[in-house]
Amino acid sequence: MASSITLEAAAFKVTALKEGRIRIELEDADLSCLESAAPVAVYDKRKLAQRLGVTKRSIDNYIRQSRNPLPYTLAMGRARFLETDVEEWLRAGASPAARRVRARLSNL
Repeated sequence: MASSITLEAAAFKVTALKEGRIRIELEDADLSCLESAAPVAVYDKRKLAQRLGVTKRSIDNYIRQSRNPLPYTLAMGRARFLETDVEEWLRAGASPAARRVRARLSNL
């Protein structure tokens, strides 16, 4: 599960960038809550397939399986996978697919 961070700022400015992205500039913000936040890798289908040693079609199948589906988040209409969610999915190993991938990774 992704965690949320709340920042308090005296003022902020939001700028629209290309490709549907935004930039948020904070003024006089208390950033102390970010010190304990560890960065989390985010994968698209192609990168996740490479990391797990499977095809993109396999990733689609893992998402659709009824038992222990691979968790994902939609960002701009595309699936994105948080490294922490993928690791948890592999540890749970409730589906044959997760067990096969976990076994393949442990042999590397």
